[in-house]
Amino acid sequence: MFLASINIVELIAAIAGLIFIKKYRVDKITRYFVYFLWLTVFVEVVFGWLPACIHYFESFSFFRGTFLEKSNYPIYNIFHIVSFAFYIFYFRSNIRNGKIIIYFNYLLILYFIASILNLLFTDVFYLRISSFNYIVGSILIFLSTIFYFFEIFKSDKILTFHKSIVSYVSIGALIFHLSITPIFIYGSYYSNSKDPEFVQIYRIILTAANIFMYTCYTIGFIVCSKKNKSYL
Repeated sequence: MFLASINIVELIAAIAGLIFIKKYRVDKITRYFVYFLWLTVFVEVVFGWLPACIHYFESFSFFRGTFLEKSNYPIYNIFHIVSFAFYIFYFRSNIRNGKIIIYFNYLLILYFIASILNLLFTDVFYLRISSFNYIVGSILIFLSTIFYFFEIFKSDKILTFHKSIVSYVSIGALIFHLSITPIFIYGSYYSNSKDPEFVQIYRIILTAANIFMYTCYTIGFIVCSKKNKSYL
């Protein structure tokens, strides 16, 4: 139920984004963002449901005996690196301060290298979601969105803040990671203590945060479509 709810809002946001870039003139970074949304839908739907499908459906029996039968941690550890790196790149691309852009270029490269090394030289890859990659990625997203907001509030763009898709993406991504990261950190310390109440709370918060984030994206595409000129 929780995963299905998340998949639905992800798909709605991806469809809204696809309609937006097909019908209206947008920049390359917005197109990349929509493509990223579709990549997210693919990963979440295919690999999010794959362990259950392997377990319950005989047609997926050829996956039995592989790491995919036990968990989807390897896939999500790789995808989290891609996801955090993209968000950092996305917000960096919408910052105009040259020095800040250079700093984030270095941080993005360092994060990517450090995350890969963390997966290669620790036992986390197959066992759980990497805390290092997730927490550091969340911090960098927080910093990049803060710098974006700082620039907007110092310029005349604040008057058209509600007409920019970047604004909706930044609000959605920022609130999502501020909500999820603390409980993720808590969960990483108590991963070995099977607490069904904590798991339930975590799933509820994760679902609510995802619904909020992808709803922000969908609303952003709808609102921003009103200021764009159609190709048609």
